[in-house]
Formats: sequence, structure tokens, C-alpha cells
Amino acid sequence: MSVAPSRPRAPSLALAILAAAIAATPAAAQSPGPVLSCAGPLAADASHAAVLAALGEKTVVWREVDGAEGEKIGATVLFPDDPKRRIELFWADEEKRAGLASAQPGRDNRAAAPNGVRPGMTVAEVEKLNGRPFRLSGFGWDYGGAVTDWKGGALAKPAPGGCVVSVRFGLAEGADVVAARVAGDREFASNDPKIRAAGPVVESIALGWPRP
Repeated sequence: MSVAPSRPRAPSLALAILAAAIAATPAAAQSPGPVLSCAGPLAADASHAAVLAALGEKTVVWREVDGAEGEKIGATVLFPDDPKRRIELFWADEEKRAGLASAQPGRDNRAAAPNGVRPGMTVAEVEKLNGRPFRLSGFGWDYGGAVTDWKGGALAKPAPGGCVVSVRFGLAEGADVVAARVAGDREFASNDPKIRAAGPVVESIALGWPRP
């Protein structure tokens, strides 16, 4: 007896599934907006082809995006024309565009990470979620403001689905004079008075899937 091939998911249904995956996390109950998930559509075994088949050409494109140090990197971009929903997906196997390595929300996407960290949070607010101070790199260079060590706090643990959350802080405009004291390729404690005086806030988050 022959078995009829399964039909691809309709884009409207796939978008509903993606929306559910974004919202269905423990952090969602305490969050004022959408919360990303590292399970479901955004999972370690995802691929560009699978995401494209589910969401369609209007929602999913392949293009070069800005990387560190002026590098251009190929990425799958979700909602490329909607800055508030834009997400860039990077693949462990770049040739096959398979095996999700990281998911990076766009600059204007205010969705929170599965652990509750959201763009705009202050250092003190992130410390509270972590349960202790952490360490971050100095500002004013390509890797500036990135959290380098959660010091064994709650935010060091993988989120449900197995991803880890990377967090990067930025300084407000007009902080140049103070920022000079926390600039450069060096590390600071989050409770360092110089960091607190500079007033950094979470600029971006990313979900990552470590590979063996």
C-alpha cells in the first residue's frame, strides 16, 4: 500500500507554531513582551531548508550580514523587512546551512532570552537574575560589553532546549567621558563602580547551541 507524502506546513500555521515557541517559556510569565525559545522551530537540528519550507520566501531569506571586525557572514534571516521581529540564524555547517549554531535577534527586536534577559535591562537587573555579579569586557571595540563569565550564577545554566544565552551591553549616548574609564580589551566586574557609573544596558542577546 502506498503512503501519500506529507504536505508542507502552510505558512500561516508555521508562523503560529513559531509564535507559540517564542512565547512558551518559563520567562514569558514575568516578561512584558515576547520571549524567545531554543526549542521547537529554533532548535539545534534546524536547517535553512526546513525553516524556508515552513515559513516561506517572504519570511525567510539568505543574505550576507555584518560580522565582527567588518566581516560579512552568510545567514538565514527571518522577517527581514520587520526590524522588530528580525532574527538572524547562523549554521554550524555553512555549506549545507544546517545545524543551528546561533540565533541573533536584530537590534530593534526587543524579545527576551529564555532566561529572562531582555534588551534595555541594566547591569543591576541582570545581576539580580544571575544571583551574583558577573564579568564583562571593556567597551569601545568589536567585542566590547560582552559578558565573559557569569561566575557560576543562574544565567550560566543552559536554557530549556539546550541553548546558552550570550549577552552584550552597550553604553548610552553621551557616556563618552565616563566610558573612557571602562574601555578597551580588558575585563570588569559588573559591580565595579566605574561600570555602574557608565550605566550600560543590555544591547543584544543571542542564543547559541554548543557543538561537541
